[in-house]
Amino acid sequence: MSTLENRISLHRRHCEERQRYLAELESLAQRLRADGSRLRSEIERAVTVGNPASSQPLLQRHGMLARSLAAIEGQIGAAEDALAGAARELKRQEFAAAQRAPGAGASDGRRSPRFRLVGPPFASTNRAG
Repeated sequence: MSTLENRISLHRRHCEERQRYLAELESLAQRLRADGSRLRSEIERAVTVGNPASSQPLLQRHGMLARSLAAIEGQIGAAEDALAGAARELKRQEFAAAQRAPGAGASDGRRSPRFRLVGPPFASTNRAG
């Protein structure tokens, strides 16, 4: 495997890791939202039954859960940005590999003109005299 292929493979793995991490964060956020919904139902039930003292610990748990969810949502935003950056870098590496691939340059198999030497860099200065 060439160095370029290794680099592309590394960037691909990096993107996959970021995608997995983002999926885990989103799954955690979904569980926290469901827990928050259950807690709200329990709080409503405690208040409706007329036992507000039992709702106090539930309210505290709900507040902690809401803070945790806000932190996770911030991490999700950062993970999305990191994934987008990793995907851009992977695309850049894939584009570079495609440009270096055979047939990507001039149609006659030579390199593009900017890499071709046309003549000697300096004229001869052999003068008689």
